[in-house]
Amino acid sequence: MYRGRAAAKLAPHVPHHPWEQFTACPHEDLRDPGRIHLDPLGNLHICQGISIGNLFEKPLVEICAEYDPDAHPVCGPLLNGGPVALVTEYGLPHESDYADACHLCYEARMALRARLPAILGPDQMYGEF
Repeated sequence: MYRGRAAAKLAPHVPHHPWEQFTACPHEDLRDPGRIHLDPLGNLHICQGISIGNLFEKPLVEICAEYDPDAHPVCGPLLNGGPVALVTEYGLPHESDYADACHLCYEARMALRARLPAILGPDQMYGEF
């Protein structure tokens, strides 16, 4: 799995597969997560770099109650067709192949960061400091 910055650093050194085959998120249950990640800035991540809210802005119970995976700008497309759907829904540029679904998802999110800064951050998750 080439998650986060590993997608940029390690994925170029392994075999790749056609981008169209990554039609599901194989590693996270985005619809009914059993866990979330908390970063030092208060962001709650459903997956590394995909925020569903910030504890400094809203209580955890509210963030969890308001989380609607199908309406979430990133999780919705991922649930509807994996990283391929994220690319097609937002009309993102892409390569012809990737190491795995996480690699394509990371690259798609990098391309979306300017459009969805409150959701796709913080910078440290994307190797930007």
